[in-house]
Amino acid sequence: MDQLPALGRSLENVMGPTFQIYAPLLQQNTQTIKSVTRETFAYGPYDRQQLDIYHAPHPRIVNGRRPILLFEYGGGLVRGGKSLPIFPDDLVYANVGAFFALECGYTVVIADYRLLSHGAKFPSGGEDIALAVEWIATNQVGQGSEPIDLYIMGNSAGGIHLTTFLLHPDFAETRRKVVNGDGTRLRGLVLLSVPFHFAHAPESRGPVLETYFGDHEAHAPLGLLKTARREQKIPLDFVQGGARLLVMDAELDSEDEIRRPGKDFITEWLAMDDNESRSALAVDSMTGHNHISPVLGLSTGIAKEEAWGHQVAGFCENIRKFKPSTG
Repeated sequence: MDQLPALGRSLENVMGPTFQIYAPLLQQNTQTIKSVTRETFAYGPYDRQQLDIYHAPHPRIVNGRRPILLFEYGGGLVRGGKSLPIFPDDLVYANVGAFFALECGYTVVIADYRLLSHGAKFPSGGEDIALAVEWIATNQVGQGSEPIDLYIMGNSAGGIHLTTFLLHPDFAETRRKVVNGDGTRLRGLVLLSVPFHFAHAPESRGPVLETYFGDHEAHAPLGLLKTARREQKIPLDFVQGGARLLVMDAELDSEDEIRRPGKDFITEWLAMDDNESRSALAVDSMTGHNHISPVLGLSTGIAKEEAWGHQVAGFCENIRKFKPSTG
């Protein structure tokens, strides 16, 4: 982490060097990371719709409920996978699954989604998450038969897809299934270093944004939130169901692409002046990290690298102290 400030904040400049910094740190813990049982399943009809499940050896049962964390990785809409070939031994994102399984007692689901090379086009990212959520709610995932506390964390482009799932009307029926009742219940959402809009994005991103979004101003997370405020009942359905939202950025994230858009999203959210909406939002930051390093820091066994993971777990566990409402 101490080497990260010298790399700057530009995503293009930090990506390769950050991978190089963290590779040996993760390789030192290969045995621990690999100790977590992993299974792979198809969750939809496309070849890309595959997910890995990392089984917690000791699930953390609270109020008779078992936790599952669905993680959606980043990659700028054009790259990424539940296992990155740039890292040896399938350590990334196995390290994320291992951290939350071993340290927190969470069953972790890491799902692939369609990229531009697979024909992805808005709102396909939301469709992929909705299918993964339906699969989790339908199948007996992990050890035990307890009802599920479901959390979803979206990093960067994965966070774009998560906001599509949360805010687009096409996915209201899937949301309805997991924001009510006693079974699989959506309890919390984590938006991790998400580009909430692209007003200050470099021109080089233009072709990808146009291909995926079409109208990226309306379809980006901030645009979806503005539309939802106008057209949907407030508080939003997942907030009415008791789910909470944590927005996090990294200290060394790009100001123009991540931090400023994040502030704009938070301002828009807080313009919903009802108590439920305001109370649903939490905001935090990942000290010392850049845009790439947080997920690589998990399972290194280094306290300051893994601190943000414990921040996320603390957010989730505070929610789990209370049983979900059944009204």
